[in-house]
Amino acid sequence: MPAEPSIGFSISWIARMLRTRFDARARALGLTRAQWTMMLSIKLSEGATQREIASRLEINTVTAGRIIDRLEASGWIERRPDPDDRRANLLFLADAASPMLDQLGAVGAEEESVTLRGLSPGELAELARLLGVIIANMKEGSDGVAPVGDGDRLVDGAELANSS
Repeated sequence: MPAEPSIGFSISWIARMLRTRFDARARALGLTRAQWTMMLSIKLSEGATQREIASRLEINTVTAGRIIDRLEASGWIERRPDPDDRRANLLFLADAASPMLDQLGAVGAEEESVTLRGLSPGELAELARLLGVIIANMKEGSDGVAPVGDGDRLVDGAELANSS
């Protein structure tokens, strides 16, 4: 009889499956993972610079610039001059982005519903509590590993389902 997978492996696998399913549905709406993640990051930090958004997403500013260029050309975001630094632009969602982010939020909610199907309200509450404990443990850090702070970066857009 094969051994049960570790909890860490299971969490990683679930996250990968969630991303894969969500990505496929976002692609059907015409957005890549990089684009919808960038849009969400800008939504969460409107008025941030390209450098700040790149740092939040843990990508370099050149890569961020390419994604931002495509989003701006498609009418999803706007660059506005930074009044305090004429070399920088501040990033904002264009009005057209709100309906798309609403659609992505609905997709995220549907995927979460499918993922959690069959769990009772009590089980969902316990799962949320247990995940909270795991997150708190990870933020504390241990054994010489640097703790994760409140400025956690958005890496794969998993927060999208809960953002709308």
